[in-house]
Amino acid sequence: MDKDEIITALDIGSDSVVCAAGKVMPDNRIELLYASSRHSKKGLKNGVVINISALSNTFKDLIEEVEKEAGDIRITEVYAGVRGSHIDSMNNQGVYTVTRSDKEIISEDVFGVIENAKAIHLPNEREIIHVIPQEFSLDKEKGFENPVGMEGNILETNVHIITGNISHLNNISKTLANAGFTLKEHVYHLYPLAEAVLTDEEKKLGSLLIDIGDQTTSIAIYHEGKIRFSKDILIGSFHITNDIALALHIPFDEANKIKENYGYAMSSLLEEDKEIEVLSMDRTSKRKITQSNLIDYIKPRVEEILLEIKSTVDKTDYAEYLNGIVLTGGGSLLKGMDKAVERVFKAQDVRYGFVNPDYVEIKDKKYLDQKYATAISLLSYPVIIKPQLEQFSMSNLDSNGFERFFSWIKNLFS
Repeated sequence: MDKDEIITALDIGSDSVVCAAGKVMPDNRIELLYASSRHSKKGLKNGVVINISALSNTFKDLIEEVEKEAGDIRITEVYAGVRGSHIDSMNNQGVYTVTRSDKEIISEDVFGVIENAKAIHLPNEREIIHVIPQEFSLDKEKGFENPVGMEGNILETNVHIITGNISHLNNISKTLANAGFTLKEHVYHLYPLAEAVLTDEEKKLGSLLIDIGDQTTSIAIYHEGKIRFSKDILIGSFHITNDIALALHIPFDEANKIKENYGYAMSSLLEEDKEIEVLSMDRTSKRKITQSNLIDYIKPRVEEILLEIKSTVDKTDYAEYLNGIVLTGGGSLLKGMDKAVERVFKAQDVRYGFVNPDYVEIKDKKYLDQKYATAISLLSYPVIIKPQLEQFSMSNLDSNGFERFFSWIKNLFS
């Protein structure tokens, strides 16, 4: 990748899209140039394309804005961050026998064991988005980050595999093409986000990342430095706003406004019970409610969201290893959400996550808003995260490596 190359990322949310553009710096970090967002309620639902024409117009307008405001740059290719109920993940193991007499592990052996680990049965409508190695074992000895150069007979690996629905992924490609742009790669949005906002210590000791979006909430569990679990849950801040609108019989945008300005996740955090003037459904008359009355409609849904997350986490093999929780996403900005998480999870260490400057340099503080975090973290994917995933890929095999690889394939089926 050229050091002056511009990278563009789209965070395709539940009903909105955020676009970010950045420039690769000499130290391989990204300098954020510009970011912006657009709603597309007619084009998206729960992260899935429901209207190609409407969404392509959103893509076109948003990317053209970024082109202009980032310094008249030219954007042709885009990394698309995807999410939604069609995303699934699993862990799998691969085993590979080293038959050479010297028993020294070479990169082709590592490629082979990863290929074995990703050889899973998938329904016809699904495809693999990422295969993320967690660790390697040699002759049952665990804990190898990179076994190349070591000696052993049996090479094993554990991997985290993320898959998506082919039709949904193809619809994103078609939408981008319809807008005049080329899809560079689908990226599961939560993976670069987790890599960029969690510290190395948090990844090692065990942490839960909670990304609360509009209609989806995404969670990732890290332990011993690697992602161990990921899932998208179809519930988010939209449902809080919707509850307010239905209970108070007010327009949705009015409900969202008072939620953001006066809402709390917990009633115990309210210091003064203010009166709030709200616009009625007819958009002409107004009436007053108390702040405590507003929280009565917010609290049950917050509890439902957090209890659903906790139930999901408790069913994994990693719940006991969590030493901290990191919150991201626009839905996490409801006042007191961190305190509600502390109470539900009985956790001491809960913080809000921001993109590590070692990944992306953000000079304008307005982009520290949580709604930009995923799109900004996506910029780091092609230069920092992807090379780590592809260090043992076919593209990195030398000519001798290709000969050994095809010899391995021949022996496998002989």
